[in-house]
Amino acid sequence: MGEALGRAGVSIEGGGAFVVDGKGMAHFLFDSGALARQALEAAGIRVVLEREVIVQRLKQEESGQLGKLSRRMAEAGVNIEVLYSDHDHQLILVTDDIESARIVSERWAQEREEVQPASKKRLSGGQERVLKHHAYELRLCWTGNHGEGTKNYKSYGRDFAVESTGKPRIEGSSDPAFRGNADRYNPEELLVASLSSCHMLWYLHLCSANKVVVLDYEDAASGVLEEGDDGSGTFVRVQLSPTVTIASGGDPVKALTLHEEAHCHCFIARSVNFPVNIVPRVVEHPKQDERSAE
Repeated sequence: MGEALGRAGVSIEGGGAFVVDGKGMAHFLFDSGALARQALEAAGIRVVLEREVIVQRLKQEESGQLGKLSRRMAEAGVNIEVLYSDHDHQLILVTDDIESARIVSERWAQEREEVQPASKKRLSGGQERVLKHHAYELRLCWTGNHGEGTKNYKSYGRDFAVESTGKPRIEGSSDPAFRGNADRYNPEELLVASLSSCHMLWYLHLCSANKVVVLDYEDAASGVLEEGDDGSGTFVRVQLSPTVTIASGGDPVKALTLHEEAHCHCFIARSVNFPVNIVPRVVEHPKQDERSAE
């Protein structure tokens, strides 16, 4: 296993092997479960499943933290199935309810004022790189109480407002398909907008660094949400279709390939679990004499 991962350049961040009912089982922590699975399965090693984990940085000088966090998990109905420390001395928890466990973990960290401006990530070869943390805060207010609150499904509006100090207020609502206000942005549209704008900002940065002069950028972005029988929904894909106008004499091939790099760096695209397809188009701005001839 170690040889297969080493050939693929995949480092083990933590974990261990156990015997369960007479069978050998291994649980290991990786930066990318998908890359680890690919390397292991290529070597004929069966991967049972990939699971998200909870990562907590404990204060080494303070005793009793594990007991306190475990108690919080138990009170929230969360069972801890696997527990260990990674190579960077962080507590790793595998639970039976990752969403509830994440809420407990985040609240516990906030109460301890354990939010750090940066953490370290250990690389292969023993090197470390500093990971910066950026925090984002806003205030969301429901504005759809028509006098009866949520007395029944039809008695209340789906309107809301998003506010942040020093910024314009965003008026939102649910999709009209879910009794929302068609004149306001809905969460699904805002998600698509986040992907589109994040990609654009990375792309413009990369163009400026690679001497590609962008004069205009417009994206016709779209997304598809699949609704289940129980009313739940899941995004299944988003497509970004940016049209970029570059200065005359620029490199259109370079302008196209930079979209791939922008997609790899985009914070939002890296944070979602559905495909984000990029279908770009590059237009070269006409020269001055060509425009005059028109």
